[in-house]
Amino acid sequence: MGTRAYRGRSPEERTTERRERLLAAGLDLWGELGWSGVTVRGVCARAGLTDRYFYESYADRDALLLAVFDQVRDGLAAVMLAVPWRGEPRQIMHAMLTALLTALRDDPRKATVAFTDPAGSPALESRRHDALIDLADTLAVQVAAATAQQTRVEALYCVGGVGALISTWLAGRLDSTAEALADRCTELIARSFAVP
Repeated sequence: MGTRAYRGRSPEERTTERRERLLAAGLDLWGELGWSGVTVRGVCARAGLTDRYFYESYADRDALLLAVFDQVRDGLAAVMLAVPWRGEPRQIMHAMLTALLTALRDDPRKATVAFTDPAGSPALESRRHDALIDLADTLAVQVAAATAQQTRVEALYCVGGVGALISTWLAGRLDSTAEALADRCTELIARSFAVP
C-alpha cells in the first residue's frame, strides 16, 4: 500500500523532493542566520513540511547541516572542475579561481557555508578541514602531473592561504574584484609551485 503513486509520483520521488526542499531551506536559513540559527522547526517551516518529514531524511539538525555543507562543497567543486583543462597551468588555475570567486560572489549563502561560518561547530569544522585536505590533494595531483614535483605540503599551504584570502574578501575586509583576487591568488600559487 505504501508503494502507490500519488499525483503521478512514486514514494521515492516524493521523499527525494522533500529532502531537496529541506536542503534548500537549510541553505537559506544558514545563509541568513548562520549555522547556529538553523533549527529543525525553522527548516520545516521554511520548507512547508512537518518534522515527521524532516526525521524521514535526517537524524538531527547536525545531519542536515552536514548535508548542506556537502552539497555546497560539491557544487563549488563542480564549478571549478567545469573549467576546460586546456592551456598553461597558470591559465587553468586562474580560470578555476575566477569561477569559484564568481560563484561565491553570486550566491552569498554558499560563501557563508563554505568559508565564513562553521567556526564553533566541531562536526562542521571537521568536515571543512577534510574538504580543504581533499582540495589540496587534488591540486597536488594536478601540479605533479604538470611538473613532476611532489607537492602535498605546498598544496596544503596554498589552499589554506587562498582560503584565508577568500574569507577576508567575502567579509569585505579585502578591497578587490573577483578577477583581481584570482590574479593575485594565481600568482601566489604559481610561485609556491615554481610554475613558469
